[in-house]
Amino acid sequence: MVKRLVISREAYLHIDRIIEFNDLRNQSSTYSRKFVKALFKELEKIKKLPFMGMNTSRENIFLLVWNDYYIYYMLTETIVEIRAIHHQKENISR
Repeated sequence: MVKRLVISREAYLHIDRIIEFNDLRNQSSTYSRKFVKALFKELEKIKKLPFMGMNTSRENIFLLVWNDYYIYYMLTETIVEIRAIHHQKENISR
């Protein structure tokens, strides 16, 4: 059973980038506040139901499609580590 949710530094940087983009585009932080609140609710769901994501080609790495975002996370027996969060329209091959 998973006991801990960890968000990697890289994932926090992704969240910051998404917030900055939305704030600039919308000229307001209202959407970003709602986004962050909903995102952390989703991350808690992943903690409770860690196999809700799809397997990827990498061992112990899962992908969850949530709204317009891809959430990549690594799963061990006791930890879910959020590795990356990308908007579906982003070019993530870089």
